Amino acid sequence: MRKTLGTALAGVVLGAVAVPLLLATFAPLGFIVFAALVGLSAARRKSRALGGGLLVAFGVWWTYFIRQAVDRCDALDRQPTGSCAIYGTDEQLVLAGCIVVVGILLVAAALRRATATV
Repeated sequence: MRKTLGTALAGVVLGAVAVPLLLATFAPLGFIVFAALVGLSAARRKSRALGGGLLVAFGVWWTYFIRQAVDRCDALDRQPTGSCAIYGTDEQLVLAGCIVVVGILLVAAALRRATATV
C-alpha cells in the first residue's frame, strides 16, 4: 500500500512539473504527449497509481489556467477601452473536476489491488 501511495505521489509531482512545461512549449503537442503518458501509465495495472496522480495534477493545473484566464479578462474589463468575455468556464471547470475524479478513482483502484494482494 505504501508503494502504491508513493507511486501516486510521484505521479502528482511529475504531473505538477510536466504539465506546465509541456503546455508552455507547444500546447497541442504537449497535451498529446501528456495524454499518451497518462494512457500508457493507466493501461498497465502496476502503474495505475502513477496515471491517477498525473491526472490529478493535470486537473488541478487546468483549473489554475482557467482561473488565470478569468483574472486576465477581469483586469482587461476594468480598463477604460477594454472589453473581454469568456464563455464556457463552468463547463471547463466541470471537465477538469471530472479528470481529477478519474485520477482519484485510478489511485483508489490501485490501492484496492495492492491491499487485496497483500
